[in-house]
Amino acid sequence: MSNIIDDEQFAGLFKESIASDYKDALLFMKADPDISLMKFRKILESLCLLYKEHSSYEFESVNLYDQIEELAGNNIIAGVTRESFHEVRTLTNEGVHISCDIGYEKDGIAVKEKLDINAIESRKGILNLLEHAFLGLGIDKALPAYEMKVAGGQEQKNLWFMSLTSNNHNDHFRLGELYLKLAECYERLMLDDNTFIERSNSMFFFAAESYKASFQFCSKRSIPSVIDSQGKGISISPESCDALFNYSLLCLKGKVDNQGAVEAKIILRALIKRGFTDAYSYLGWQNYVDEDYKSAFKYLNHKKVTQNVYTFHKLGILYSEGKACPINIDRAIDCFQRASELGDTESMFELGKLYHKATEVDNNDALSQEYLGKAVVRGHIDAVMYLDDNYLKLQDSFNKVVEETIVMLDEALLQAKKTPIKANSKQGRNEGCSCNSGIKYKNCCATQ
Repeated sequence: MSNIIDDEQFAGLFKESIASDYKDALLFMKADPDISLMKFRKILESLCLLYKEHSSYEFESVNLYDQIEELAGNNIIAGVTRESFHEVRTLTNEGVHISCDIGYEKDGIAVKEKLDINAIESRKGILNLLEHAFLGLGIDKALPAYEMKVAGGQEQKNLWFMSLTSNNHNDHFRLGELYLKLAECYERLMLDDNTFIERSNSMFFFAAESYKASFQFCSKRSIPSVIDSQGKGISISPESCDALFNYSLLCLKGKVDNQGAVEAKIILRALIKRGFTDAYSYLGWQNYVDEDYKSAFKYLNHKKVTQNVYTFHKLGILYSEGKACPINIDRAIDCFQRASELGDTESMFELGKLYHKATEVDNNDALSQEYLGKAVVRGHIDAVMYLDDNYLKLQDSFNKVVEETIVMLDEALLQAKKTPIKANSKQGRNEGCSCNSGIKYKNCCATQ
């Protein structure tokens, strides 16, 4: 067991969803404690699923309270663990009513303080439950030593205050990174509650402004000047390329006012001219989206392209769809597999579909279900629906075969009834028919 520095890393020893939710919860502890409470509640749900899977048990209810009771009632968790579950569940309930953007209007300070306290106590309770699960689920025989990480708040305040007066491009870049993390977390929450759209878009806006400031302080010129000049005839400091690149990605996502894919492509070309290799795959993919397939193939396959998850996934699509080049299913699978090994759920989903559809590759239901299952575990909604839809189709096919078999059996039985067992022997007309119909021979097979 490697040394654990803080509780965030300890949570990282569990499944990906728990690690991600715990990280997000810490990020919002001071800025938005209701988000932290929602994340802690999701960890409770994930822990229930872990215990269920470990014990090969199937829940009778989808309600968290009932699931905790089921685990305890079936001796899957101890009574003390049950109480800990319910304590944290009760604490996290306090954040549910502020899931929409109403702020803290009524008794604002008191509500915020209550949420702060509940978030702190929930964190302690979650760690206690994680420790029980760590040993109870057999992850290891002994708990690792860890310390409580300083939760988000002070670091954020320091960055905000420094950026007010700082001319250092690194301070503004770090602030942009923080805003981006917050925005992406809010974006994930939008899957459950679209009232987080405004918060997410606000954070993306602040991230873009921070990257603009970072670039300007470093290169002594503005991002609009780079766009207006088409990236030609101007100097760009190597230290400012990361800020410029991140800004271009926000443009691609449509998170910058009045600037989109056109402006992003100008920036990416300017970065490529200056040797920034991460820009190749993003420019290549945007060309693919714009149906400029020749340029897409050129940039995605460039010898200088960064070999990362994003590149492997996009190459997998390029080689499997046959738009930018002839279909090369072996190359596509190789790219998807490499991205999948690096944790890319989209590539897992694509592999699951490829092995199921079997248009260019031999059908392999086992591999299809394996990759779809991996994507489902990591929260890929489309993979859940695809797996469910195709399972239901298999069930429909099976049911149809069963129905056809029943019809065939009925017809066979009917035919058997028409042929007396004593067909070649003399049978009394008032005797029971030898076809076992229960009817007298004269009223059954004798009439044939």
